Amino acid sequence: MQSDITPVRQILDSTGVFHHREIAVAIELLDDNLTKRQQSEYNFIFADAGGAAVGYICYGPITMTEAGYDIYWIAVQKDMQGRGVAGLLIDEAQRRIIETGGKFVYIETSAKAQYKPAREFYLKHGYVCVATVPHYYAEGDDKAVFMKIIR
Repeated sequence: MQSDITPVRQILDSTGVFHHREIAVAIELLDDNLTKRQQSEYNFIFADAGGAAVGYICYGPITMTEAGYDIYWIAVQKDMQGRGVAGLLIDEAQRRIIETGGKFVYIETSAKAQYKPAREFYLKHGYVCVATVPHYYAEGDDKAVFMKIIR
């Protein structure tokens, strides 16, 4: 619902990692979901604590693939990080992906030092770095592509 936009913005702002343009894209994906409902390619799962959203994951099928899914965003409020929230979110997203016939999950992230905790999180949860694209986001800011086979 429309009230989800403010918590998403607050969660992303709290991390101190995302640029304003990245946050704008995250809001666009949520708006797409809210507007198109079941026809949206973007699925959201929220984690709540004390009645407030403290984390979320956004994922969806990759058009033109047989069983591929992207995880577009996973973010947890700064003061809730390290408590297993992201792990619960990724596990639930994978469960739902399997239910819909998905087998392959991809995550893209920056290779910059500030994203090292995210890359370590993906490795911890069984993802493998399958590609690095040099200078993807900006000069000196490579893209790392992670993948996991789920069944």
